[in-house]
Amino acid sequence: MRERLHEYLLARHAGATSDELLDLIFTSRGGDPEFGARFLATLLGSDPRFRFDSGAQRWRAAVHDVLARPLAEVPFVVLDLETTGEAPAPEGIIEVGAVRMERGRVTATFHSLVNPRRPIHPFVVRLTGITDEMVSDAPAISAVLPGLVSFIGDAAVVAHNAPFDVSHLDVAHRQQAGRPFAPPVLCTLRLARRLLPELRRRSLDSVAASLGVSCFGRHRALPDATIAADVFAIFLERVAERGIVRLDQLLDFQRSAADGRPFIVHLSRARLETAPPAPGVYHLLGADGRLLYVGKARRLRERLASYFANARGHSPKTLDLIRHTYDFRTTETGSELAASLLEARQIRELKPPYNRQRRHLPRVGFLKLSVRSAYARVWVTQRLGTDRALYLGPFPSLQVAERTLSAVTRAFALRTCPGTLAPSPLASPCLSGQLGTCSAPCAARVDELAYRRQVDAVLAFLEGANDDGVARLAARRDELARALRFESAARAQRDLDLLDGLRRRRRDLGWVVGRQNFLVLLPTTDHDHAQLYVVLGGRLAVEARIAAAADLVAIVGLVRERFARYQDAPLEREDVEAATILAAWLRDRGHEGLLLPLEGADDVARRLDELVVTVADLSRRGPLPAIEGL
Repeated sequence: MRERLHEYLLARHAGATSDELLDLIFTSRGGDPEFGARFLATLLGSDPRFRFDSGAQRWRAAVHDVLARPLAEVPFVVLDLETTGEAPAPEGIIEVGAVRMERGRVTATFHSLVNPRRPIHPFVVRLTGITDEMVSDAPAISAVLPGLVSFIGDAAVVAHNAPFDVSHLDVAHRQQAGRPFAPPVLCTLRLARRLLPELRRRSLDSVAASLGVSCFGRHRALPDATIAADVFAIFLERVAERGIVRLDQLLDFQRSAADGRPFIVHLSRARLETAPPAPGVYHLLGADGRLLYVGKARRLRERLASYFANARGHSPKTLDLIRHTYDFRTTETGSELAASLLEARQIRELKPPYNRQRRHLPRVGFLKLSVRSAYARVWVTQRLGTDRALYLGPFPSLQVAERTLSAVTRAFALRTCPGTLAPSPLASPCLSGQLGTCSAPCAARVDELAYRRQVDAVLAFLEGANDDGVARLAARRDELARALRFESAARAQRDLDLLDGLRRRRRDLGWVVGRQNFLVLLPTTDHDHAQLYVVLGGRLAVEARIAAAADLVAIVGLVRERFARYQDAPLEREDVEAATILAAWLRDRGHEGLLLPLEGADDVARRLDELVVTVADLSRRGPLPAIEGL
């Protein structure tokens, strides 16, 4: 327990409150408000590795006592290196520049070219202007480093993207002195993330420009160090306004997350590198191995790396998850679609505490038409339901679905209001009824039979059998154009385009969002097999890995067995989830593989030869055949 708390405090230069430490130990504190303080005093008070600052009411690691200095008394050395652009190595440095600051003023500078004893890459020459001839008579880093270390002395080191510069110096210092280069390090890039969150780019150029700092002489070591020193001087003024007055506080501030607490990661970079660069599902695990979260990724390694980077976009709940994650496990799935389906299934079955209800499902929009109602209503929804309503979509966003809904009501005058109607001539219609975009059945302006004909007209339009509503809109557009009302005519044309898109979406993807039957055959990233999905009666009935013709023969038997049974069985929630994921995937990524409608139980058997050829095609690398029907 002490080791865990010491590790936590090592990452917090300014220490932590008793409440923070108790949160790491207990899930519940009990009813005694003084118990925590007494417990920590007993646990840590006799251990020389810990100090309690009674003034600040914070525990700290004793090794950080030297950092509790007022910023006004701390000297800073702002440095910059130019390198060959390769991995950190003593021979990679070609120029060193440093600026010493005391009490906000520059008091000294340090500069030297360095002979890397290897050719400089042409790109680096173009970027910096430093050539092989310029460094041919320069000293090696072994001769420059002692002078730089003496120049730094007891100062804190500052750099823009400090890990890059410090890693090069650390390798050289270890080789020469046999110990790490380990001064307190501040990074103006990290500070910019906290102090300039509105900036999308945080290169030295971008940060300096946003602060009005001149960038003359960029990509040479001493000018870059001078620019970074000017930026750092402004940052010191800004952190003082936040009450940060000591070095340890500033070191913690640059590492803190968006919620102000330290950004603590328990996973090493080496461990994250073991994740495969392939699509799949990942599990985030707590200190005791308990499952905390299930997620999917197109590239697992990149996704996990982005999780454990201190990004401003992390929500408080995500930051809490990161702080409690100690390990992970992954499952490769071969395709992004397979990852989405496996993620949904595991969230439903395992119920991880950090997964929110249905947040893993694609964010898409649908139009829903309650065709079984006496006065059918049309509206926008984000999810497919388990009822027998007509769903149209999916649309790429709720906004597109809302615009399409407006076009449908203007063309067919269907109601959008919720609730069961009790038509009455005494009722006052809403604004839609007054404007004519609803036939106002609530006010008994249209009877049930006539309103049903409106609904039938919509269904006929979707099937391409009735264009009366579109014809009325087109005539209205032409009338407006003749009257020189071009903006209104353009709005009518947009409605026509939306209706045309709705009909095409219904034709191409209606069988996916409805209770239909189809087969999807997709390639995998490693091309050693294909992934097959069969949807029967609107639910995912078969999911299989296909590597040979024998696998397809087995699928024939499964489809024959399940086809009739799945047609009329009521849809369950998990069935709807799979249909939503498949619909969104085909909308966004359906550009390779095979999409095959199934009219009967023997369709797979009749097209078996075609499927065998397709599996062979999907195993080849390079361009793949486009999905049929999209």
